[in-house]
Amino acid sequence: MRMIVFACTLLAQLTGFAAQAKDSVLVFAPASMTDVLNDVVDLFESQHGTKVVLSFAGTQQLARQLDAGAPADIYITADRDWMDWAVSRDLITVDKLFPLAGNRLVVAVRNEVENWADLNALLTENRFAMAEPDSVPAGRYARQALQNRGIWQAAARQAVFGDNVRTTLRRLARGEVSSAIVYGTDAAIEPRVRSFYVFPDEAHDKIIYWAATTGNDPSPDAMKFVGFLKGSDAGQVFAKSGFVPPPQQDGN
Repeated sequence: MRMIVFACTLLAQLTGFAAQAKDSVLVFAPASMTDVLNDVVDLFESQHGTKVVLSFAGTQQLARQLDAGAPADIYITADRDWMDWAVSRDLITVDKLFPLAGNRLVVAVRNEVENWADLNALLTENRFAMAEPDSVPAGRYARQALQNRGIWQAAARQAVFGDNVRTTLRRLARGEVSSAIVYGTDAAIEPRVRSFYVFPDEAHDKIIYWAATTGNDPSPDAMKFVGFLKGSDAGQVFAKSGFVPPPQQDGN
């Protein structure tokens, strides 16, 4: 049975990661990719037999763990900023980067909310959830989108901030807030909520997930999994889960 690790106490994880790294590929990935990467790894392992361990948390939390010495083989981020931070700390070699997938930013509501509800009122007159905007990629995108609408200052007073997008989604699903700004793929997997509004792509930076092997000498198994992530089989799984192909890159 494949092992999935969720980030908790850093010291405990570093100890566990060291043991797992001996005979498997350890992947650090953002919480918003939990479901799709489970499916990708199931398919990969069925075809190749190589064990992959997934560790999910906020992009920023995983970056700090990597910097503290966690022996991840592959690091996936929900934006370029944290990948560049890892490069600046010599944790990632820039020529190993590649864009993995894209996503959309949505306002999600509980299923019972009527379609005629006013979007600005949802975000400025009622408590809503979003990821923390100073460090979490989903929060940065959300702040940009609200600034683009001209309501950020009013909305910020109503926002309940979380450390990753799945925490944000759970708050909405439990009815703790009236709406939440999350990725479209997250809204799609929670049966108690639905996408109410999709922000236009130009309202925020393009949402691109980046991936890279860590260090300077990746293992053959890590490179095998990277090759699989770049291939059509994984691409079909991402598409089925609602992710979009990343924009074509002229360079890193």
